[in-house]
Amino acid sequence: MNKRPLRPAVIRESKWQQADLQLQHNIYVIKKPSVNQSQIGLTRNFETVMDAYNSLKCKVELHTHFDGALRAETVVDLARSKGIKLPVETVEQFKRYVSLADKEEKSLTKFLEVFDIFNSVLRGDRDALRRCAVEFCEDQAIQGVLYTEVRYAPQFMSGELPNAPKGSTPPSLTNDEVVQILLDAFAEGSKRYGIKVRTILCLLRPKPEWAAETVELCKKYSGKGVVGLDVAGDEKLFPIKANDEFVKAYQEAKKFGIHRTAHAGEAGPAQNIRECLDWLSAERIGHGYHLVEDEELFNVVKRDRIHLELCPTSSVLTGSVPSFENHPAKRFIKEGLNFSINSDDSLCCNSGVADEYKLVYNKWGFDFPILARAALNAARSSFLPDDEKKQLIKDLE
Repeated sequence: MNKRPLRPAVIRESKWQQADLQLQHNIYVIKKPSVNQSQIGLTRNFETVMDAYNSLKCKVELHTHFDGALRAETVVDLARSKGIKLPVETVEQFKRYVSLADKEEKSLTKFLEVFDIFNSVLRGDRDALRRCAVEFCEDQAIQGVLYTEVRYAPQFMSGELPNAPKGSTPPSLTNDEVVQILLDAFAEGSKRYGIKVRTILCLLRPKPEWAAETVELCKKYSGKGVVGLDVAGDEKLFPIKANDEFVKAYQEAKKFGIHRTAHAGEAGPAQNIRECLDWLSAERIGHGYHLVEDEELFNVVKRDRIHLELCPTSSVLTGSVPSFENHPAKRFIKEGLNFSINSDDSLCCNSGVADEYKLVYNKWGFDFPILARAALNAARSSFLPDDEKKQLIKDLE
């Protein structure tokens, strides 16, 4: 059986090498009628190689937003059933509307505008939340995900059900109830589709008044499905400041033993990454592309193995990086930083995590050992308890 020769650039004398090569071997010997075994490994762009890889549950996704990962069909269906007016009529039109792929203006601010639509069909609706959470689990299983940490801000989904009949008392949900419903639904979906899902609760930069309550929810549901805290939102418009509500919330989270990640260096400068590490005691950084602006900080992140949650497609659609060809993440990977590959918002990006792995393989030219490393990096940097983390790593190897 022919094998593609491994490029010296991706071979390292380390524990990673053994795990990477073992996973590569598993790919090459996979038996599927749709895969012509004699052709595997002959050409970089031969799609059946990635089809074989993506058929395995061998991915770990750490950075995906629940409200940005809904099915377009479900959003349109729920909107119609609730009498919520959408700006377009069909599912295909909706997919194009919420994506910036074909739009001239690309910015994080523009990218985030459509989330009001996504959350409007979930707000105050127990059944919609459950449906979308179970669908999320199915979609992750289809993408070949073994374990995922999905994040959301419960405040966006709480409150009253919109467009309730006149004269009736509209159903409503508290923030606490939203978390309970989603945790139960993720557990149901995980069992049904053979994956593991845990939750990260998000603070929102425009909403510092939500910070304290969100940390309390993290504390309440720690060990029950919630594994971490995040802060998201437009860095340029809403920078974190010393001793503000976000800093206090993260200090409380650290004191309680809650794991911490933070969006930083996405659309904002490298200084934002430094502040999240110093002020928020962040263990992981969401995106972090502007790290290349600060060589001293780059070396710190490399030395301390700070995990970078890379989301290739969204980084281009938000205008955070100029193009796939000139992407800072390529340097992160080549220089051995601790990174993972993630989808961020599959609905807005029209790209699931399997598509992101294909992008790294086809457009960036990184081979299967690098894809394997990304998954193992993610497993090692996950917020699972140590015993569950060890089992996840074992399952991947």
